[in-house]
Amino acid sequence: MMIKTLFASFTFTCLLFSFNYAQDSGAKEKKLSDSEQSQIEKAQYFYEQKNYRLATPIFEKILEKHPSDNSVKFFTALCYASRPDKHPLMLQYLNEIYAVNKKADKIEYELARAYFFNYKFDDASDYLSKYTSKTKKSDKKQQLEIDQLSSNIKNAKALAANPLNVKITNLGNVVNTAASECSPYTDINDTLLIYTYRGELSTGGLQNAYNEPDKKGVYYEDVFTSVKENGIWTTPRGINSVNSNNNDEALSMSYDGKMLFTSRDSPDDDGDIYASKLTDNGWGPAMKLLGGVNTPAWEDNCSLSPDGKTLYFCSSRPGGYGGKDLYKSVLQYDSTWGAAQNLGDKINTPEDEDDPFIHLDGKLFLFSSKGHNSMGGYDIFKTYLNPVDSSWSVPENIGYPINTPDDDIHYSLSPGGDKAYYGISRSDGFGDVDLYTVEPGITGIMPTMLVVKGTVSLDNRPFGGNIEVVVNNNLYKKYKSNPADGFYQIVLPLGQDYKITWRLNDTAMQTETMEAANAKEYILKIKNISFKGKPDSVVANASVGATGNEMVEGLIYKIQIASHHINRNMSYIKIKKYGKVEKVVIDDNPRFMLNKEYQTLNQVNEILKKVREDAVPDAFVICFYKGKRCYLEQLWKQGIIPEPKQ
Repeated sequence: MMIKTLFASFTFTCLLFSFNYAQDSGAKEKKLSDSEQSQIEKAQYFYEQKNYRLATPIFEKILEKHPSDNSVKFFTALCYASRPDKHPLMLQYLNEIYAVNKKADKIEYELARAYFFNYKFDDASDYLSKYTSKTKKSDKKQQLEIDQLSSNIKNAKALAANPLNVKITNLGNVVNTAASECSPYTDINDTLLIYTYRGELSTGGLQNAYNEPDKKGVYYEDVFTSVKENGIWTTPRGINSVNSNNNDEALSMSYDGKMLFTSRDSPDDDGDIYASKLTDNGWGPAMKLLGGVNTPAWEDNCSLSPDGKTLYFCSSRPGGYGGKDLYKSVLQYDSTWGAAQNLGDKINTPEDEDDPFIHLDGKLFLFSSKGHNSMGGYDIFKTYLNPVDSSWSVPENIGYPINTPDDDIHYSLSPGGDKAYYGISRSDGFGDVDLYTVEPGITGIMPTMLVVKGTVSLDNRPFGGNIEVVVNNNLYKKYKSNPADGFYQIVLPLGQDYKITWRLNDTAMQTETMEAANAKEYILKIKNISFKGKPDSVVANASVGATGNEMVEGLIYKIQIASHHINRNMSYIKIKKYGKVEKVVIDDNPRFMLNKEYQTLNQVNEILKKVREDAVPDAFVICFYKGKRCYLEQLWKQGIIPEPKQ
């Protein structure tokens, strides 16, 4: 009933447009039937909600039967503004309307946009001037639109006049289809592809807004993956453990390839960030991030720093600089995410910012913005992080033809900068949005680093071994392979040689020198280390397996129930049976936790379940090792306890 009422509210608007655009057509147009008029009202509603994907096919179907109805043609053309492959048709339709009715509402403004989308920037400026000369008393919103388009035209002319020498290549018809493929991300070996798909293979098939099967509905987004074999991407498939009947979008992967970030848009979950872990059985279920990242506002598109400690993400929460802003959050000791910090006005503008990407070097930062010197919609920008004071350099537009008058977003760059992936709609595509590669992926300052990665095993089983990096006989850094799967990854700057030692114990070790003193480009070394024998500590050997009953000297678990302040609605009567509430100051911040200590994960998790059910739904486990609060993930990576099996 609610939707029908909303549809009906647009009846007068539709009739008004029909009068403004069709009256001077000079053609004897067949009258719209009641059913068709009802469909127009429905399409108009979708259009007003900016749901062009639903509105477009309705307008197209009616226009096919009524090709001289300029009101329908007008709205069809406006819907095509969201489809770069349809921009020529958008311009054609608007010119046909203008030829018979130069007084049509906002026609010069829409023509200016159409010429702009078709790279005819001088024509776009001319029509925008014609429009502004007729609308000298523009309201504030209208003036902002005019100013934005004028700025985009100016920026586009300047950037298009100095095109980059890059090669943009369609990924081919194994991955790309007539459906929509976007948001691509690959691992650092360029052998695993994760992306967002929307089409006939989507979970749930055609659905309406209530996730009900509907032949007149739309397909929802799913997360898909493909593996490269012999240099060719194999037939993609959906990730069933992540996908639902709602919109599930791929956001990014961690650099160790073990964490997949996704977002979900559903009636009960309006745009939150989820994470899925890679297990022996594939990707685990997507779990919503806990802590300061997700809010009732819209959050999506994120990128995890190479060390896994900082998450950069997009949010429309209040308090930003306008629209969507970029934020960062730091991983806390309890494996939740800390309070979000806005990245500041050097990156964020009054317009929308989205899709952050922190490079493997930890310095190069890419993002999309409608502000700065965008040439239209979202453009991709680059900036560099100063590690001394954590400041950002002035963002630079990465240039044309990577950026276009349309939205350019979800740009994923290879470690060496030689290749990038993104999704765009082009005339040489297979339909809607396709995945493309860009070579080189970035120009100017190229990323340079030495990456050493691989696995460490003991008796053919994963092992959490110690790794030491030495420079000029001085210890530079220490690392630890993951006891669960043996994986390690070391990122080092160029300019010097490194001696790396993989150690089983004090006597069993393997050492190799990595030469990087004279290197100028990105270097990737894959070293898989195998040991046989007995390690110093049995608990460090992940092959023992995690039972949750492991007891480690100096390690205790506790339950935290609040940060900063106690919720007044908390029931002390219910909570006190699980222990006394104590206040502890950690890193100058108050934390409230139960005073009882537990020796194993199973013990604390058993009580945690009861605490959540009875009194504090968002309580969580924290741990202390030798008196210092630490992350569970730190304990796993250091081999102090084995990582729990998924």
